[in-house]
Amino acid sequence: MVSKFPVIVGHEATGIVESIGEGVTTVKPGDKVIPLFLPQCRECNACRNPDGNLCIRSDITGRGVLADGTTRFTCKGKPVHHFMNTSTFTEYTVVDESSVAKIDDAA
Repeated sequence: MVSKFPVIVGHEATGIVESIGEGVTTVKPGDKVIPLFLPQCRECNACRNPDGNLCIRSDITGRGVLADGTTRFTCKGKPVHHFMNTSTFTEYTVVDESSVAKIDDAA
């Protein structure tokens, strides 16, 4: 996998949702989550197949941007790229809804 630079790395983490964007329905603020470097849209044939795991949205993983083609990170006014849809080596990150899985509140 090739990353664009500059980039915020990190692909393993857990977190708590602080806020959500318009149209997000699978998580809410306060939910405990795991970022997913392989998106799961939950709707395509691969996601609906119990033997599949390569969602059609997996093509966004190596592009360094979110699904909408933008980055939410900047430094000195210049874009900083995302890493594997997660960029977890930060205090806060931004991920696409398909790149996060809600976990049990007791976890």
